[in-house]
Amino acid sequence: MSAVALGVATLAAAVLVDTAPAYAATEQLRLDFDAAPSGQVEPGPWTSGCFADVATPGDSGCIAVNGTGSISRATRPNGTGSSPALAFPAAGSAIVQVPDAPNLNPGTGDFTVSALVKVTSAQVTTGANLVQKGLFADPAQWKLQLDGGKPGCRIKGTDANGLALPEVLLGSDVSIADQGWKFVQCKRRGDVLTLLVGTETVDTKGGASMNITSTAKVNIGAKGTGLTNNDQFRGELDNVVFSLG
Repeated sequence: MSAVALGVATLAAAVLVDTAPAYAATEQLRLDFDAAPSGQVEPGPWTSGCFADVATPGDSGCIAVNGTGSISRATRPNGTGSSPALAFPAAGSAIVQVPDAPNLNPGTGDFTVSALVKVTSAQVTTGANLVQKGLFADPAQWKLQLDGGKPGCRIKGTDANGLALPEVLLGSDVSIADQGWKFVQCKRRGDVLTLLVGTETVDTKGGASMNITSTAKVNIGAKGTGLTNNDQFRGELDNVVFSLG
């Protein structure tokens, strides 16, 4: 079994009720958050330190906070045991930030971004960004979000001449609040963008052919730190994966 196939099989077993759909792609970023961030001790709270990128050894995602924000240890079911995960703050802002790199820009190619997510009704907010590269007003963006407890994704990019193209925005009609851990995935295949929750396709649209390239960092858990309308995620998160192909 290939490394990618093994990873998908392991993820499917870990989620219990929700299984991860198989796809042919090459992981460019995988943050499993299994170890404490560098220089820190369990179980937090953490306001600094970096998590190793499993897909690209040597890379990392580092904690950045503002105000009272911090990140701490959570766990999720994994077969008969449990796996480490992250809990984002109930107040203040905190993110895990990955530096820009060419392999984190899909350009015009196929790509997938996914995460395991858990949120309660008390943690639901109007805007909650799970993982993104680029901001809403930027020329290019890919984003996985959980606005109002409902999974969604957005892409924005340019044509061959560098001119802006209309966004493609997908969203579920159903909140995942109080439903335990959920697998959420956004993928582009050719001209089609698809949103999955568990194994179910909940939304799909055409018009996804565009160049998505930027110098933005990848932000996990919010737009950034200290920003107005930061769309801070307040739940629990694990296994953030970005793949090309």
